[in-house]
Amino acid sequence: MAIPKSSVPTLVDVALEAGVSLKTASRVLNNSPEVREEKAAKVRAAMERLGYRANALARGLKAQRSAAVGMIVPNLSDPFTANSVHGLQAAARECGYAVILASSGGDVELERSEIQALIGRQIDGLVIAPADSRHDTFTGVIPADVHVVALDQVLKNAKLDSVTVTNRRSAREATEHLLGHGLRRVVAIGARPHLYTMKERVTGYRAAMRAANLQERICMVEHENVLTPQWFTEHIFALHNADAILTLNWVCTMAALRGLRQLGKSIAKDIAMLSFDDFDLADLISPGLSVVVQPAEEIGRAGASLLFERLNGRTGSFRSVVLPAKLVIRQSCGC
Repeated sequence: MAIPKSSVPTLVDVALEAGVSLKTASRVLNNSPEVREEKAAKVRAAMERLGYRANALARGLKAQRSAAVGMIVPNLSDPFTANSVHGLQAAARECGYAVILASSGGDVELERSEIQALIGRQIDGLVIAPADSRHDTFTGVIPADVHVVALDQVLKNAKLDSVTVTNRRSAREATEHLLGHGLRRVVAIGARPHLYTMKERVTGYRAAMRAANLQERICMVEHENVLTPQWFTEHIFALHNADAILTLNWVCTMAALRGLRQLGKSIAKDIAMLSFDDFDLADLISPGLSVVVQPAEEIGRAGASLLFERLNGRTGSFRSVVLPAKLVIRQSCGC
């Protein structure tokens, strides 16, 4: 039965085209084993001829599931974040879910707004890298039946499943490696000191410096845009006379690379450098940048796994998954 090209084909049109009941067409759409293969083939052929596309949202509303999960991150340009998103999307796709992605820009008010927008889209669950880990600023606006997993940051006083890495241990190992080269004025450079990851990395750095009976040299700023060449001149060289720097996230690493270049400082020759976070081309710049590598895709997959376990009925205590980060040595640290 032909239908006008201007109209969107419905399941009723498919049933008429295939010569079956609407109930049979619906069963084929939902992969029910109750339909004989011969009849199912007719329905699928009718769908193909008519260009029928199932309305996933409508089906989800009927089943009280949307087959979509939300993900909110603070910075989509960060390679760590991008790879975490990729890992979560791959895991979600394998489970038949779509991912609706949003960015908070590190702003708690925008984060709440994005959460409410995603809830309005009937998401089944949410994976979020909180913009501010000091306080629970958003779980109160999330319905009880929407499961949430915290990624990268542990949210204080919130009962959530979470995925993080060995921030403290890995920062200590990175600092110890620099000290092993005979470097003594190692400066840790970080931003947004209120974040859980930053606190943990600073704690690891401090532990290494104290164990070596050396002065702690921590330069922490509220936002990465403060890290200008002038800032490096005043704080890293004039104040601390640093012989090494440990940058505590990717954005700080980029600021340091730009700042040192503009100041005419040569990495490894004038000052050693090690970065907490890897990125494309880190091994190709000269000298190659020594880094702490976070298993970003694995983090995304682990977040998805925790979420889908909840969606599939897992109850009980909340789980905290901690994945190991790895020190990758190149030449910038003095090796």
